[in-house]
Amino acid sequence: MKPEQRTPSSDPADSYRLEHQVGYWLRRAYQRHMAIFAGIMSDLDLTSMQFAALVKLHELKAVSQTELGRLTGMDRATISGVVARLKRRNLVLYKPDPLDKRSRIIALTPAGETLLHEAMERIGRVTEQTLEPIGAADRDSLREILQKMG
Repeated sequence: MKPEQRTPSSDPADSYRLEHQVGYWLRRAYQRHMAIFAGIMSDLDLTSMQFAALVKLHELKAVSQTELGRLTGMDRATISGVVARLKRRNLVLYKPDPLDKRSRIIALTPAGETLLHEAMERIGRVTEQTLEPIGAADRDSLREILQKMG
């Protein structure tokens, strides 16, 4: 009796391997980074998106919520939630927009500046631990590649 011969499958799922997909590895790297960020910032009760918003507000001094979302890569619903949580913690405040009386701009409070300062003292550790598996020579290349993808 002849051994059964397998015919190549025409089903693409038969040849697809999750571990070979770029999205799989990007998600794994992101999850690792987020776990490191959460661990280092845990006592500050600060998410990475809140941190990004605080950094941009410090840099720009005051900005509309729409512009803050655009600059931090967050959609309208996400930035709205981030700002609401920061406002509840008295880390940001709304001010009238001097150019458009119907609009408000967002700015850091002194408490927001203080929290950002504490977070900035730690953010280097987040980056270092995230990139730790990558040799120093590959870190700049990784940043360049990710920027091209963004």
